[in-house]
Amino acid sequence: MQISNKTTRIILAALIIVSLCISTFFIASKHGYHEDELLTYNLANTQKQLNVDGGWNTSSDFNEYLTVAENDRFDYAQVVENQVIDASHPPFYYALVHTVCSFFPTVFSRYLAYSINVLAIIGILILLYMIGKRVTGSNFYALIGAGAYALSIACFTTTIYLRMYATLTLFVLLFVYQMLRLYDKKNEVKITDCLILLPIVILGILTQYYFILFAGLTGLIFLIFKIKEKCYKDLFLVLGTAAIGFGAAMLIYPHIIENVLGGNRGFGSLEISIDAITIVTYVVYKIFTYIEVLSKDLFLGQIWLFVLCCVIAVASFIYFRFIKKRKLNRKAMFITIPPVVYFIFISLVSPFNSDRYVMASLPFIAMLFAFAFIRIFNIFKNEKARFVVPVCVMLACVLSLTFVKPYYTYGMTNLYDTKTKNAVFVGTAMLEWNKVIDKLMLYDEAMIAQTSKMNPNLANELEDFATKRGIVTNGKISAFADSYMYNGDTNKQMSSSLDKLKTDEKLNSLDEVTVYISRLADGDNVIDYITKNTGFKNYELIQADYSFDDFYNWYDYFVETESYCNVYKFRK
Repeated sequence: MQISNKTTRIILAALIIVSLCISTFFIASKHGYHEDELLTYNLANTQKQLNVDGGWNTSSDFNEYLTVAENDRFDYAQVVENQVIDASHPPFYYALVHTVCSFFPTVFSRYLAYSINVLAIIGILILLYMIGKRVTGSNFYALIGAGAYALSIACFTTTIYLRMYATLTLFVLLFVYQMLRLYDKKNEVKITDCLILLPIVILGILTQYYFILFAGLTGLIFLIFKIKEKCYKDLFLVLGTAAIGFGAAMLIYPHIIENVLGGNRGFGSLEISIDAITIVTYVVYKIFTYIEVLSKDLFLGQIWLFVLCCVIAVASFIYFRFIKKRKLNRKAMFITIPPVVYFIFISLVSPFNSDRYVMASLPFIAMLFAFAFIRIFNIFKNEKARFVVPVCVMLACVLSLTFVKPYYTYGMTNLYDTKTKNAVFVGTAMLEWNKVIDKLMLYDEAMIAQTSKMNPNLANELEDFATKRGIVTNGKISAFADSYMYNGDTNKQMSSSLDKLKTDEKLNSLDEVTVYISRLADGDNVIDYITKNTGFKNYELIQADYSFDDFYNWYDYFVETESYCNVYKFRK
């Protein structure tokens, strides 16, 4: 089914505008930040160091930690150096953030990084439409596929999460579209085509390393089909271009291999023996948790709806393939196999259970389900039946906005309504103050101190959390968590600066102070130390941290960073 090009452009523009309007509403109402969102600004903009060993930081210090100084504008050498030190991600996305922030020195605003995501989503939705049209040959079907993603919670969360994943998704779609375009050429790929592909490969790798996996899976499909069709010239040029692109990315940022293999995180030094049954039950938990994540992003938060749609889609495939003898065209494989394999693989290896790690696959998954149901309704000869799918897409959008809370908007907290002029943060070696910088900068001054006493109940909480969700831990989960909390340091070296609270003149001159005690710290020990060694003898809980029991998904627990601590008001 086809519609006019003019109508297509109008509908696609409307989808983009509606999607961005909804996302803008969510970013405006966003109440807090994920730790990594705050690190986005820090790693992109500055090498400012905070006093984290029992000293004071002013509001200006925290602002400098997140913003570009006048003298550091457009300093990309600093951006690269920050990524070398952090040893987690390549520098291109951070360079984009730094560029935008350089036009607004000393300004910390969510909308600076958000503007990059807005441009990425515009490109993503246009490309998704173009990919859908190239696969189906129908601009009407392509619009439905693009709309299924544009109006989904998956799209909104990708847009408002202030990290590199929207940009990664853009480069993934650029790569897939280019590979589809080159696949259509039968020994007619030109050097100019390769020159278009080359920067996509380079910038994709320099944005996020997961690009390599998705591009590799897509390239494998391209390789198989080109060999079958004996288009060896195309194959040589395209694979050669990809290899050159990877080599160029390595030359630009030589730390890629080191980062991919673990960087300086230290986790490679951990010696934890995991038995087979723990692995099996953990894998089952991971898969089911990612099904829950996917259900929230695309299926109204209802797992049963996801399962029902999967059953219908698989049944329809079997019907058309083995009864009607209708094969899927080869181009459909480019949007089927890579995203599905990518989603499953990332589900199993991701450090946390987060939709951010699979965001690059979600546009394709949304489109696949839309195309599956379009194919089913095409059985009916009634022309009106073909409008059932787009109507369902719009209805799903309305229902999801009514019943599903997107990730990264966070809950309401009273921590932005400060109760005192000064604050103290007490955490552990895991540098948890990173998670609440946006709150600490609201105080005139904030002291950051460290305790060597870990939460004594944490290991048992982790074991109980895992056991309730079907994982046979045999004590391994808490062993891993213990190592993780020491940031991979098997010597478990921790220091304490709690004694600074006892001797600090400024602190002891105050009549009241807000105290943040991190989730990982031994809160009872910290409170006992303060009441016995300072003049602050009275305290009241301002906001309690959440517990594991409030969540099924471990990741949900950690993204609720507006309540990462137990927060108290101490007074003399």
